[in-house]
Amino acid sequence: MALFPPPPWKYKGLLSACALGLVALAVVAVVGDHGLLHLRRLQAEQHSLDQTAVQMQQRNQALGERIQRLQSDERYIERLARERLGLVKPGEIVYRVTAPAAAPAR
Repeated sequence: MALFPPPPWKYKGLLSACALGLVALAVVAVVGDHGLLHLRRLQAEQHSLDQTAVQMQQRNQALGERIQRLQSDERYIERLARERLGLVKPGEIVYRVTAPAAAPAR
């Protein structure tokens, strides 16, 4: 058993190796394949996918409501036919309004 502590230079190499190991572990923890930067990218991607899923659910709900109206609402079907196909009921008169012709340039 030694009565005096070992000289500081005796453990200098061991301390340097431990410090280098800790630095390497820190670098791997931040930029490694499963590091913090990768985690941040995955979180951003998940947030984007969540927003897309919400938008798709809203669109799906709107399309479901439209399907329901097309199956059961005759007034809605008639309105669509009139707007998109220009259909007219018997006895109705269609008035077409056109823009006035442009005046000749002087």
